[in-house]
Amino acid sequence: MPPPRSSKRLLTLFLFFPVLASLLTAYSQCAEDTTSQPNIAMATTRILKWRDDKKAVFLLCFDDSAPSAVKLVVPELKKRKITGTFYINPGNGPYKSLKSDWETTVPGPGIEYANHTFTHVGATSAVQLDQELAPCNDEINKCYPDRNPKRLISFGRPGGVPWTVSPAETEAALKKYSLIERPPFIGYPFQIKTQEQMLSYVDKTLASGEMEQLVFHGVGGDWLVTPFEMFTSLLDKLEEHSSELWLTDPISWHQYLTERKLSEIKILGSTSSQIKLQLVSDFDTNLYDLPLSLSTAVPKAWKSCSIQQGSLKATYPVIDGQVFYQATPGKGEIIIEPAGA
Repeated sequence: MPPPRSSKRLLTLFLFFPVLASLLTAYSQCAEDTTSQPNIAMATTRILKWRDDKKAVFLLCFDDSAPSAVKLVVPELKKRKITGTFYINPGNGPYKSLKSDWETTVPGPGIEYANHTFTHVGATSAVQLDQELAPCNDEINKCYPDRNPKRLISFGRPGGVPWTVSPAETEAALKKYSLIERPPFIGYPFQIKTQEQMLSYVDKTLASGEMEQLVFHGVGGDWLVTPFEMFTSLLDKLEEHSSELWLTDPISWHQYLTERKLSEIKILGSTSSQIKLQLVSDFDTNLYDLPLSLSTAVPKAWKSCSIQQGSLKATYPVIDGQVFYQATPGKGEIIIEPAGA
């Protein structure tokens, strides 16, 4: 005789209780884990392509220590707060004629010096190359006494002179003096012939979203002369697009690009009251020490964030659930908390 229907119900409930208990235990453990494990979605962090989330990068470079650089270019750049990099030859006549200016009045915020060899006579041996690079670096460091003398410095090979040292010898010498060769040359009156071409080059840069540079010699005078009105029209256009362009120097661009490509974001923890992460790097952080621009997703309730890395601490606003800030690879944990917490 089959068991009564009520007995079947009791048997079903009896068998289901262990399953229900197991599900409740798993749910409880899961709930506990969400409070201790990183909330990856909330702490999503990305390294911005360029500094301050700018669309592209533009470099202004000036060769040969031309006197017009001191007399005309530097005042314009400083007035507009636009960065310029000057590839100097401290052992040649033009530099010596304004040596005091190059050493004292020209250096300042936004003005960078780079190695263009000491005398601009070229290099036909590894020994001569060393003799050209070392004193040029020494003069640059003399002009910036507050900087680390072993930092990266940009190098521009001089044109129109003998250069018969091998690529291997050149590479070894540049490494010895922490020199980074600049991007391929482009400038007036070589690849750029007209004001229209020069201004359209800015548009090309914005469209590409990458880095472009223009190299000048004389401006308004000296040699290979760019007309002063053409140069200032370029500065006007760069100012017009300054919210979109990172106007910087070759070393800062090189550092940012290298760090961005070789840094990894590691989330160490994420709760409703704190996000902790780290920029893990695989390069020499003594030479590559430029802060990167990052954005991190934070809880909707946060209106501003306190961000600390090592001894550095600053407050940043939250915009559409994201906080944008600066951090340096290999310089310790990054701690993000709601401001005032």
